[in-house]
Formats: sequence, structure tokens, C-alpha cells
Amino acid sequence: MADDELPFTFNGGVTFLNDYRLRGASLSDTKPVIQGSVEAGVPIAENVSAFVGVWASSLDKDAGAGAMETDLYAGLQGTISGVKVRARYLRLVFHDAENIDFDQYEVGVSGPVGPVTLGAGVIHDEYHFTGHSTYTYTSATLPIDNTGFAVKGLVGYEDGTRWNDKVNWQLGVSYARGHFLIGADYIDTNKFSAASNGDNRAGATVVGYIGARF
Repeated sequence: MADDELPFTFNGGVTFLNDYRLRGASLSDTKPVIQGSVEAGVPIAENVSAFVGVWASSLDKDAGAGAMETDLYAGLQGTISGVKVRARYLRLVFHDAENIDFDQYEVGVSGPVGPVTLGAGVIHDEYHFTGHSTYTYTSATLPIDNTGFAVKGLVGYEDGTRWNDKVNWQLGVSYARGHFLIGADYIDTNKFSAASNGDNRAGATVVGYIGARF
């Protein structure tokens, strides 16, 4: 290892969005947000690494989840026969809101099938004395060669305490160049949940975003 090489990886980013949709439903009362993250990883075996990170987003109190969300997480990730496997634990903290912090457990896989990268995962939320929910999803991403553009789609299903038989789906396009990223997603669900203005915070919308990664 060269003297200037570090035994760990470090990455992060900041993104501006016109809405914060979690599994198809707005946590910002359909208002704009800023989100950011930092993550550090260290190899612990061949093709296996451990990581820790912090992710945060501004919110809107009208949505009932406080003014800010902070996710603290740690996990393991590796590659098996070309398939990426990632497992992590998260603690979701909602500032200026009472008794809605919860724990989350996630396992996901992804890998190439021809030009498309397919993914799937299971996420379990434990609300501590108030119930739990499970979310499953499948995703697909198709990069357009030598352009920086990619087309992506996702379908998810959530069932549990806070949502019953909710299906969400989205289709979007993104463009990446260097550290710069911009994109838009069409997002919808099969549920209704009123925002402060009476609109459906789980209804059809287009979420645009612009950000930078490092």
C-alpha cells in the first residue's frame, strides 16, 4: 500500500429535491427538501467490507414527522459470483417529533443481467411497542452507453402498522457527469393520505432532483 493510500473508503453527497417521497408517500408535505450523507467503509475480508454512515433530510412539520430526519446506519456488503449483497441496520431519528423514531433492518441484492442491473430487497421496520411493517421491492437500471444517462424503475409493496397493502411504483431518468447528478422520477401509489393542503401525499407526482457526489 502506498503511503498516501487510506485503508478505508469515504463518500457522500448533497441533493436538492422538490419533494421527499419514502416508498411513494411524502414525508415533507409535498414541499422541497435538502438531503445529505456521508459514509465510510473498510475492507474486512476478500470481497467483503464493513461500513457506517449518516444520512439526513429536512422535513416539514405539517407532515407529522418533525423538522428533520437523521438516519444512523452500519452494515456489511460484498460480492458473490458477480452479485452484490448488502445488509445494514438503521436507526431513524425524527427531530421535533415524539415517539416516532424506529429501527430498520435491510437486506438487498443487485447484479447485471445483460445491459440491465436488477435489484431486490427486504426492509423490516420495528416501531417498538406500536407495531412493525415489512417492505419488499424490485428495481431495474439501464445505463445508456457513453451518454451519462440512465433509465430506472422500481416497484415496492409495504404491509404493516403504518401502511396496509400499499404498492408504490416509479420510473425515472437521471444524468451523471463527474460529481454532478440530475434527474426526475414519476412516482405513484395505490393509497390516499392527505397533505396539509388536502392533496394526496401518496398520489402521483414527478420528483426532480439535482445534487453532487464525492
